Amino acid sequence: MRRRTWGRMTVSVLLSALAVSLVALVPAAAGTTWTGVLVSLQAVSWLSLTLLTALWLVGLGCYSTSLAASLPGLSNRRALVLSLTGSAVANVLPVGGAAGIGLNYAMIRQWGFSRAGFAAYTTTTNVLAVLTKLMAVAVAAVALGVFGDTDLLSPQMAGLGLLALVVTPVLTAAVLSPHVGSGLGRLTDRLVAGAGRLLHRPWRSRLGVRLPDLSRTTGALLRAEWPTMTLSSAAYVGGQAALLWCCLRVVGLDLPAEAIVVGYAADRLLTLLPITPGGVGVVEAGMTAALAALGGPADGIAAGVLLYRGFTYLLEIPVGGALTAVWLLQNGARNGRTPLTSEREPVA
Repeated sequence: MRRRTWGRMTVSVLLSALAVSLVALVPAAAGTTWTGVLVSLQAVSWLSLTLLTALWLVGLGCYSTSLAASLPGLSNRRALVLSLTGSAVANVLPVGGAAGIGLNYAMIRQWGFSRAGFAAYTTTTNVLAVLTKLMAVAVAAVALGVFGDTDLLSPQMAGLGLLALVVTPVLTAAVLSPHVGSGLGRLTDRLVAGAGRLLHRPWRSRLGVRLPDLSRTTGALLRAEWPTMTLSSAAYVGGQAALLWCCLRVVGLDLPAEAIVVGYAADRLLTLLPITPGGVGVVEAGMTAALAALGGPADGIAAGVLLYRGFTYLLEIPVGGALTAVWLLQNGARNGRTPLTSEREPVA
């Protein structure tokens, strides 16, 4: 047990050190220094920060609409709480996505929803998140090839766009098809059982039965709610891209539309790689390098990217952390027991 604890602590320390190192290298990715970046950030007015915060909140509102559609009966307010609390945990802990899902599960069960409903909700929201990120990359490649400067469309960018266009329908079919789910489930069952035999552990799974049922439930949900999910997801993506453009504008940059598209696509692509909590360090360095390659003042690019990530990553931690603390205290006091194990419906 002690070895596991020390191992986790070591991994956490190493990943934190990696994240800090990558963030420290963000100005270098644009070919500038922290002095120039800080000068650009200090020029941002409080009015600009207020307007950026409002735009960030509008984007969250659009996203919460998509989340609410993924679990019939879930209000937009509670969907927003789920989004912020889950993100706060995921942005702090190594491989924090699992911990965020665990927290959201406790909340949803506390609000009276079933385990099956949570499973469909989790599957739907994660699939939508991956699909929107892949489509952002595909749209960036198409936009550069059709509307932008074709010199900016590198073979790597074109390849990623093509891959996204191929993976998107395949992933959708895999999630919605009970036959595919059954095949993957049976394969996983065999692998788990085989690993158990090798390690002399009674490991078993029933995914061969559960995944087809989940595919049917998720498919029915998507067929019923796809207009709301599609429109709200598109509005959220547009809001985030607008937030990136505004963050670059307030530090004095006026980049072309194709540069904003490339920068946002880099953000979406890099957040798919859970190397550090919330992709911190990796996303900032990657976005800065991508935008710097398109030209523009290095100080402003690094400052704009850091400001954008301040909203989409950093601000979620204190806001989501505060909501988590309120929920734990509120439900613990009302139920008289640990909120993470209680399934009673709290008074909202």
